[in-house]
Amino acid sequence: MKFIKKIVVGAFLLGSCNAMALDLEEGNHYQVLPENVQFQVNKQVTKIFSVNCPFCYKYEKSVVPGMVKNLPSGVDYDAYHISSKSPFGAEASEVLAVAKVLSEDKYKAAKMALYARIHDKKAKFTSGDELIRFGLSQAGISQEEFNRLKGTPEVKQLLAKWDQGIAIAKIQGIPALVVNGKYLINTKSIRSMPMLDEMILELSKK
Repeated sequence: MKFIKKIVVGAFLLGSCNAMALDLEEGNHYQVLPENVQFQVNKQVTKIFSVNCPFCYKYEKSVVPGMVKNLPSGVDYDAYHISSKSPFGAEASEVLAVAKVLSEDKYKAAKMALYARIHDKKAKFTSGDELIRFGLSQAGISQEEFNRLKGTPEVKQLLAKWDQGIAIAKIQGIPALVVNGKYLINTKSIRSMPMLDEMILELSKK
């Protein structure tokens, strides 16, 4: 019930209110990010998350699929895994970045396996190396391939992009939803999936 209270996921799943015109209020439904933490994207919803965050896992399963399915035409979706949330957040980011560079399927396999082990099985990693070995095995990536790719410009640039979300996570916590790299949705104001869809639509036009 703690999660339901935090992000009103019950209302999301029930779809308890119909889609309607929504008068968005800055400070209530969303806030404009400070200029120094905004990032350069357009027509995009970006989720800031960590595999160490139980609420991010709930969002991944209960909210994100419907949200992505209902994105307005021309609006895409991305997710930034931040390295700052312990334990072993940096190692998790590195595994996920290498996996994503290789393929979306490998990225998803590593991400969901880490989520499940940490939150479903409650099995703690004893070291960053153990997390890396587990993540790679679940994604079908060899240690040699990981060692070869982790220092490449492509992976380093992806990690740097993801860590733009660290400052945003400090503002409201995670998961965080940002529209157009500028507008941070107040997740506590969301009452249903149709309402979230409408908020994304309106903010994407700004």
